[in-house]
Amino acid sequence: MSNRQISADGKSIMRFSWGSRLAHGVHAIVFLLLLFTGCAIAFQSFGKLIGHDLLKSFVQIHKGLGIAFLAGPVLLLLFSGKNAARWLKDTFSFGKNDLGFVLAFPKEFFTGHAQTPPQGRYNGGEKINSLLQIAAFFVMLVTGGILYLDSASPEVIGWATAIHSFCGLCLGAVVIAHAYLGLLHPGSKASISGMLTGWVPMSFAKSHHPLWVAEVEAAEAEKDKEEQACQPQ
Repeated sequence: MSNRQISADGKSIMRFSWGSRLAHGVHAIVFLLLLFTGCAIAFQSFGKLIGHDLLKSFVQIHKGLGIAFLAGPVLLLLFSGKNAARWLKDTFSFGKNDLGFVLAFPKEFFTGHAQTPPQGRYNGGEKINSLLQIAAFFVMLVTGGILYLDSASPEVIGWATAIHSFCGLCLGAVVIAHAYLGLLHPGSKASISGMLTGWVPMSFAKSHHPLWVAEVEAAEAEKDKEEQACQPQ
């Protein structure tokens, strides 16, 4: 059935809805374009390399993309409100198992092998990444708004520029690490299928998110009971 979270053969499990994937994709593409144009504006050597006329175009593109940066969260709320609420709830529910994962994460990141406590739908590292993204989103929104309007005092403009640039570079580093984990890391690259198709291998889910798998399996079993009860005897 289409509303099932586990495939008929039991080899895959639904991790992300199409609305979540759409919001993530739009947000990622817009951010990368913002990072590229922002670096051209912030670094003089880059600006000189592309030339004055193209740099002026980059400034306008950057401003336009700044408005488009709001599209990701808006799409998430419009098309995946239930999943967005679940994501926020999980993100702000940080427990002992999450802390254990974070403490073991450096070894996992560099070696691909580390013993971690069982994790739910999102592990401790993903929760911290989400918290950083949420906080940085509002910092970039406020500082970007100040720079966009360009009506504050020179001191405020200066601070907004410095904070905006620093936060953007930090986000860029986080995105690079995030992309590495999803695309190249031997222990977690199977997760990229979740953002491409919504489904991830059951073997990967059980090894990385066993608490979540148990929760989904219990919900699926309950659905089976309800369907059987509705069938004519």
